[in-house]
Amino acid sequence: TAAIEQAKQRPQHNAESLRAAVTKVLRLPERKGVPDYRILRAVSKRGYPLPFGTNYVIDTEPGVSAIVTRLSEVAHYARPPRGAGRATLYVAHHSSDAELRTEPLIRELLAAEPQTPLFTCDPRGIGDSRPDTCGLGQFLNPYGSDYFYSAHAIMLDRPLLGQKTHDVLCVLDWLASYGYDAVHLVGRGWGAIPAALAGVLSPQVKQVTLKQALSSYETVATSEQYQWPLSALLPDVLRHFDLPDVYRVLETKQLRQIEPVGAIQPA
Repeated sequence: TAAIEQAKQRPQHNAESLRAAVTKVLRLPERKGVPDYRILRAVSKRGYPLPFGTNYVIDTEPGVSAIVTRLSEVAHYARPPRGAGRATLYVAHHSSDAELRTEPLIRELLAAEPQTPLFTCDPRGIGDSRPDTCGLGQFLNPYGSDYFYSAHAIMLDRPLLGQKTHDVLCVLDWLASYGYDAVHLVGRGWGAIPAALAGVLSPQVKQVTLKQALSSYETVATSEQYQWPLSALLPDVLRHFDLPDVYRVLETKQLRQIEPVGAIQPA
């Protein structure tokens, strides 16, 4: 198939050349300084692994935001306290709010490093930033809002996965402005791909954990059926790199893969 032929013709990347290829294929815009942000009014949310959560809206582009939640033992409705370097940033699969209640990996991370601040991130179109453009409750339908925005992004030559990766990078810039420059970046499912790509591009990411990450784009291209959404795919990516290239570079950042999946992903 064409995918297999492209794999034979792709260059063997080192870390520097892979960063250039990822930046090109994702159509990443230039980031200019620390993004502006807002602090949301606190809402009582039960079932989180820590008693309190502070929500921040990070303005990653004009009119576009990523939603960040910081867990804490005590109420803290203000700018993040200055850190001493280490932090964990979890990029959600479908919803940080839901996964803070149900995802065992988050509790595992807190138990392993109880003194390390934990932040979660909903990139654009996920969780608390999920749109209902195509109708209420249509997000996961085959032609729902996720597909709608993904298709428009391709027509505008800015793939939605690139936009989500840009959001994660902006959140990392924001964290660095408060002293968190040694980040353990964690992603699950749909969030694992932008987390992995941001991990390659950001020098402040020192450790990466991915759960239920796609094993390769080649396996999607060569499968009769696949379940990954259009928002997780990149036009023409196999001419330039594949996810195993990304994971190989991330080995230098203590990459841990949990339950990687192929073309058929878990719910």
